[in-house]
Amino acid sequence: MFSNRLFNLSVAIALLVPIAIRGFWLAASPRTEASGTFITTSTITSATEDKFNTIVDLSSMATYTGTLEGTSTLHGTMVVHRDDSATFSGVETFTGLVNGVPGTLTFKIVGNNDVYQSIQLTNTITDGTGELASLYGVLSKVGIVKDNGPVGTYTGEINNQ
Repeated sequence: MFSNRLFNLSVAIALLVPIAIRGFWLAASPRTEASGTFITTSTITSATEDKFNTIVDLSSMATYTGTLEGTSTLHGTMVVHRDDSATFSGVETFTGLVNGVPGTLTFKIVGNNDVYQSIQLTNTITDGTGELASLYGVLSKVGIVKDNGPVGTYTGEINNQ
């Protein structure tokens, strides 16, 4: 009888340990809602035309306020279509603070703008350094293309691994 109780207790502990570890991991990986503004200044490095599109290689500098406080450099390619809408993809390196914590983040960016120059971009964290090395998440950016580049707001969620 004593050995049955010991066996049952052992089984109960074996079943509860993974649940406790998972609960500890979830508590240690806080989710942070991110929001703020960005202003971008872009420079065209080259442009080529084909029969239907203009392919533009560009580099940009962006300034962030809000959850992200700092600056970014960006390199990417924009395909401008006949109707002046465009698609974009690139890589952005952010240096600054995320909720007051210093480091750098690398984002993969994809997005587009419509004929009225309204933009929608998605920034996905692909890498980080310093105290931001364990972050992952996605930011959604909306705004408008001005003379020197996009301006707008961002929202999203940043998680700590």
